[in-house]
Amino acid sequence: SISKPPIPSFSFPTFSPSLRSLSLSAMGDSHCICCCRCISFVILLGLTTLFSWLAVRPNGPTISVTAIYMPALNRTSGEYRRNATARNNTIAVDIRLVNPNKDSGIHYDGLNVSLYFKDSGKLVGGAPIPAFYQGKQKKAQKQAAFNGTGEGWEAVFREGSNGTLVFRVVLGTLVRYKVVGWNTGRHSGEYVGEVPVGVDGANEGKQATKL
Repeated sequence: SISKPPIPSFSFPTFSPSLRSLSLSAMGDSHCICCCRCISFVILLGLTTLFSWLAVRPNGPTISVTAIYMPALNRTSGEYRRNATARNNTIAVDIRLVNPNKDSGIHYDGLNVSLYFKDSGKLVGGAPIPAFYQGKQKKAQKQAAFNGTGEGWEAVFREGSNGTLVFRVVLGTLVRYKVVGWNTGRHSGEYVGEVPVGVDGANEGKQATKL
């Protein structure tokens, strides 16, 4: 009879518990170091971004009413008329806008100018000013021209005295800042100021009023 060859035996290497725990510990330490480095990088990046933003954070524009004129209220020229059909109801409001920023321009998404008669609080009229861009440290002069209408305008002649009349100018806008080549999100702003109008129908003393 033919004898069968013996079945070979195989032995697998064994690791002692101490070597196995050492290997797992090394892997854990490596993973921990990697996580710490990633977290440190994210924190550093965030702080760098924050300090960079604070360094170039733009300031809002400085806005003033430089002139206002209402021919119908010019009591020195004979144009003053209480009769609505006879008077000139046009109103012109001149606005000066100053960008104080050295490192950022300003995109204005249009301006809305509204005029109220202070004594009654009623709207006299208003007009939009189209959108425009203002460069770094630049000045801009804009005008809102409209007709006085409605209860507010009639209240000026009904309740107004022969002396100084005070009007409230409200300017609303949305702005975006151009900082180092990129544009920020939109920021809303409302600017309010009171302008005294004298007997000549213009702002008293021709002084600018900051809003």
